[in-house]
Amino acid sequence: MEVAEAGAILTRFNRPKKRSTLSIDRGRIDRHIKPLIGSEALPNIDGRAVKRLIEDITVGKTKARVKTKPRGRANVTGGAATAARVADLLSGIMTWAVDEGFIDRNPVHKVRRFRSEAKQRFLDAAELRRLGKVLDSGKDAKGKSIHPYAVAIVKLLCLTGCRIGEIAGLHWTELDAPLSCLRLADTKSGKSLRPIGAAALSVLKEQRRIAGKLFVFPGSKGNGAYQGIGKEAQRIFEAAEVENATPHCLRHTFASFASTLGYSDGTIAGLLGHKGRGVTSRYVHLPDKALASAAEAVSADIDAALSGVDAGTAAALPIGDA
Repeated sequence: MEVAEAGAILTRFNRPKKRSTLSIDRGRIDRHIKPLIGSEALPNIDGRAVKRLIEDITVGKTKARVKTKPRGRANVTGGAATAARVADLLSGIMTWAVDEGFIDRNPVHKVRRFRSEAKQRFLDAAELRRLGKVLDSGKDAKGKSIHPYAVAIVKLLCLTGCRIGEIAGLHWTELDAPLSCLRLADTKSGKSLRPIGAAALSVLKEQRRIAGKLFVFPGSKGNGAYQGIGKEAQRIFEAAEVENATPHCLRHTFASFASTLGYSDGTIAGLLGHKGRGVTSRYVHLPDKALASAAEAVSADIDAALSGVDAGTAAALPIGDA
């Protein structure tokens, strides 16, 4: 972990792991890997030991309630998906050990583990109409107020296709209102220039700037960002009767609208900020006109769907999962 925390171990995007990722890694090491194989000498960890580790985590041998803060606790879960993620982390550790000459081969390679299918849940036209009504009312299913930041963040996730962290952690310096784009300094794939439509820009312009605060959606204490979006988003989905949805589903919804409008995979990748598109280049300083036009069209169509207006695409969207 010391090497990773020093930034010497790179992700598949050739960037050091983020602090949040390192925190998750440390938790998996402390709560799963160390209890199960921590006492084993590195050369003694073979494919059979890895297989046992996966089986033990799958059946729940490392399940626990762990105290994290004076008033905080974490639920350490088991299951096949957790076991697979721990095995993937262990494989990365072993690859580093091979590169450093501590062992000759990675014992995790070729050990079978659970692989879930990628979830492609997106919202259909009826769900978006219900979601739009909840966002407009600002009330949950019990009539209680939803935090205004959560309302704005969910609306922006719909209208931009951004990841939740990119919007919840947005800095004022990353908003380029004159050119209708976001200049994101630190995303999953590095710096990213994202054109946004007028509907999204309008939501951002409605936010009040607070003196001394870096974030568009600042936390109530300190200089950090607002942290309540996870729980509030679920209240919003429940009020809108949108089942089995997460904020990330709104990113899939944006992509689905773009596809229905006829945009190519390359254009959609650019709108979503996927690695490999020209808009992430350090030499690009202005939004691509074609992408800007696409962002405006998709954003306008989703805004119409949220308002219950058929803009030509919303009503044609299928119901359910993609």
